[in-house]
Amino acid sequence: MMVRNDRRADKGKLNREQTRKFVDMHPSAQAGLPRNVDRSMFGHAGTDVLSAAASGSHQAHVNVSEHFLSGFGAERSAAVLNWMDELKSESEDFINCRRDNLVEDELKASQYRAAISFLVDKIFQDLRWFAFEYNKVASGTALQISSSILGEVTEVTRVNTKREAEETATFFRARLANRRHSLVIRGSGNQVEFYIVPVSQVMALSLVETEYAPVATLQVRVSDEGISWRLRGMKFKPDTIEELCMGMFARFVETTKKELASEEE
Repeated sequence: MMVRNDRRADKGKLNREQTRKFVDMHPSAQAGLPRNVDRSMFGHAGTDVLSAAASGSHQAHVNVSEHFLSGFGAERSAAVLNWMDELKSESEDFINCRRDNLVEDELKASQYRAAISFLVDKIFQDLRWFAFEYNKVASGTALQISSSILGEVTEVTRVNTKREAEETATFFRARLANRRHSLVIRGSGNQVEFYIVPVSQVMALSLVETEYAPVATLQVRVSDEGISWRLRGMKFKPDTIEELCMGMFARFVETTKKELASEEE
């Protein structure tokens, strides 16, 4: 059995002349360099095939090659080794310090994102309950309120002359709306802002809000003890998020009522 298998294997092999013919006729060989290429231009040919003018440059190439090969991995003096050890040690401390700062910054940013997300959601839940109760008397009128929460949204805040995005920002959003106005809750960074804007312009999101001052700004702080907040720049000083939402909801309703009353006069 072994002899028969060897013969079958030999039967499929090409002899030396056939193999030579296959290589010569193969398309990849036809596209290559001619076999009589003068490789002396690369500086690797023997000195016997170089011209007198080229022999000097060839010898210089050999000397440089030997210099690099012999110089690589050579022993260094104690002064050089000490210098390199000190440089590496200083650089390692620098890299680790930057890495620690980056990790700490990322952790802090993550904590504030979680805190802002939690507060916006808590505020929305309170406002939505107020809207549900209020609609029991306002249903079918201009004061009827709808509510929605968008969560985390990344928006373009600045464009160039070609209308290409140059700057973006991420906000946590929720809103209440009646037929005239929208109460927008927008959280980012370390604050939550409240805007009352015409409902027809709410779809512009952050671009329209730059034309209005926030009616209230909640300053947020995250510490080991938890989340703390304060209402910035207002005489209204709520003690709880629920009291804050009551004040914002009442202002939202009153703004629409005043506009409707002025139109009837």
